[in-house]
Amino acid sequence: MSKKSVNNKEIVFPGQYLGVIEEFLPDKNCQNCTYTRDGEIYAAKLGMTSIDNRKREISIKTHQEKDRKVVKINDIIIGTVLFLRKYSIGVNFYMINGKIHFNSSYFGNIHVSQISNVYVEKIKDAFQITDIIRAKVVEFNQNEYGLNCVGKNLGVIRADCVICGTTLDKIGFNKLKCSLCGNIETRKIAQDYGNTSEVLRF
Repeated sequence: MSKKSVNNKEIVFPGQYLGVIEEFLPDKNCQNCTYTRDGEIYAAKLGMTSIDNRKREISIKTHQEKDRKVVKINDIIIGTVLFLRKYSIGVNFYMINGKIHFNSSYFGNIHVSQISNVYVEKIKDAFQITDIIRAKVVEFNQNEYGLNCVGKNLGVIRADCVICGTTLDKIGFNKLKCSLCGNIETRKIAQDYGNTSEVLRF
């Protein structure tokens, strides 16, 4: 008698048969969700199946997923720019998928090639120290995460004037202006700059 593959949004238990590797691929972004044995895929934890029919990937979601405190690939973070290097910036995380992390030890790096789909010649034309940015986690290297700001919703969501410290107003695609001293600066700006509406959780 052949084993029956699971359906999407089905409750499964650890050790339960999910399907075969010809049918599904374990979701590489879901750590410790599944395991394979003799070409068959099994659940590694209790939860609900999530099947991506386009990628043919299967993972297992739990009620604890949104409140986890570990960073995963494809997470959206909000953080502050701590320093600028010649070809990258350093970012300290304060939010992960809308969840606030006090005293976060997570640190990320955005290489100049991961800033925009438009050529960026100088890092300082896209970011400045103390900018608050939204970025996507794309890789993990030793003690820091590789981040990406390519996309309309990624980039700077708040910035202060480098001259007087006043919050800058958006005046163009990549232009910001200080209402106090009139200074104009460039940034890689998120589409909702100055009008963010993050759903915050502790």
